[in-house]
Amino acid sequence: MRIAKATDILQKSSGLIPQIVTAGQQLTDCILNDGKILVLGNGSTAFIGQIFTTHLMYRFERDRPGLPAISLNADATMISPHNDESSSEKYSRQIKALGKTGDCLLVLSTAGTDASFMQTVNAAHEQELRIIALTGGDGGEISTLLNYGDIEIRVDSDYPPTVREHQLMLIHCLNDLIDLQIFG
Repeated sequence: MRIAKATDILQKSSGLIPQIVTAGQQLTDCILNDGKILVLGNGSTAFIGQIFTTHLMYRFERDRPGLPAISLNADATMISPHNDESSSEKYSRQIKALGKTGDCLLVLSTAGTDASFMQTVNAAHEQELRIIALTGGDGGEISTLLNYGDIEIRVDSDYPPTVREHQLMLIHCLNDLIDLQIFG
């Protein structure tokens, strides 16, 4: 039953091609203009984000120079709550310290309701970062926070494993587009 639903969603995903291409171009422009890509996920989507940053830093399908990308949740000491720190600030503080105009924030979320993500999206806008959000279901609160110029690529499913499967496919598409546009 779930396989049939996942297959149906994959067929519907062809409607996402314009957003995927635009997101790939935006990420490429960010890198070519000396920006970096900051990546945020939570739980399983954190691992998908880390795969994306690893492909940029090391390689996707070919040997090439590393490209600037940082996974905001890769450092356990950074994201564990500190004595006087609100856990909702664990990512927004990193955006405020590391983000600069011209950088991009790639957010991966299945539901789009994590309070720390909302705070991070707001911090990214304050720092004038472009946002690309890979979401599922109705996009959650993340969708409502996106500005003109931000991009949402939403998987049409409320089932988190299906959303994550498609997000993995999407980051591979984005890695490929970046490589093709920069290295031919």
